[in-house]
Amino acid sequence: MYYCQERQMENNPTYYTDLITRYFSGEISGDELQLLSDWLLSDAVHKDLFSAYKSTWQLLAKSRVDAAINLDDEWNALQIKIKQENTDTETPKIITLNESRKNRFSGFPSLWKVAAAFTVLFVSSFILYYYTANPRNIMLSAKAGNMIVHLPDGTEVALNNGSTITYPEKFTLRKREIEISGEAYFTIKHDSTRPFVIVSGNARIEDLGTSFNVNTQAASGAIEVVLTSGEVAIYYKGWKTEKVVLAPGEKAEIEKTGRKITRTTNPDRNYMAWKTRKLIFENTTLSEIVTTLNTVYRSNIIRLPAELAGCRLTATFSDQPLKSVLNVLQKTLDLKITESATSIEISGNGCRQ
Repeated sequence: MYYCQERQMENNPTYYTDLITRYFSGEISGDELQLLSDWLLSDAVHKDLFSAYKSTWQLLAKSRVDAAINLDDEWNALQIKIKQENTDTETPKIITLNESRKNRFSGFPSLWKVAAAFTVLFVSSFILYYYTANPRNIMLSAKAGNMIVHLPDGTEVALNNGSTITYPEKFTLRKREIEISGEAYFTIKHDSTRPFVIVSGNARIEDLGTSFNVNTQAASGAIEVVLTSGEVAIYYKGWKTEKVVLAPGEKAEIEKTGRKITRTTNPDRNYMAWKTRKLIFENTTLSEIVTTLNTVYRSNIIRLPAELAGCRLTATFSDQPLKSVLNVLQKTLDLKITESATSIEISGNGCRQ
């Protein structure tokens, strides 16, 4: 019985409002009472809704009952009749109310039904408003590797390992807003009537029909946005009039402290390598390669001698583990690579010859 009620609860969003109605009308069963109790204890919001329901129920019931019957007058009249009848002990008599009073009492059960129906409608509307105006937030973290997330509006988000996004269970009718920490690639489901805005501190990144990469933890210390297609507007909270609009192939660096947005042509063709696992190096310096490998593989290459930083390499890697990439570097540039549990160290003669 309890399991069936749980299944009914899952399939019927108004299940608990029905339980509350049954509780106040005295028709609730023991199992239903236990379910209602568990639900009330699970969230403070549920208790607030129950209190609102109770207050509304009492007000409606009281106003309608007061209009139909004055309980004090009826009680006094009943006491008088009882005293009168007690003076005559010979023949027991049945005490009856007069016709007007009977009529006023006869509508009492229906008043509770009207109050119950009205209260269910009120509370259901309140619940609908609450969860529409204040949708529950969902936080997702890519802790075990990259992950793909599909938002309620159809937008696809690829999260880099260690990154987090927070978004509402259901977007409102006016806007779509999410928060990000880390790196993610967005393929936005465009909707001109509901702007899609990414929040990171005071920075705002607004979709104008786009696909783009966002990194709030770039090596530069700034928030980096690289646009793949469409357009994207970048601005600070409260300063939308000073927005910067990117075109495909452009990159923006947004200062986290202050109010400066720098727009340039994106020089890094591997900015999406963390997602695609494809690395392309064309006469690329070793210092740039190390920076890319740190980003893509989240490695910890702690020391690269200055004399090796300018060594150059041309090579392409597709979905290969870091060890394979390091082996190619070692053999091609005549390097020595020493790995420990916490670090990777590059040394050797390399291109100094």
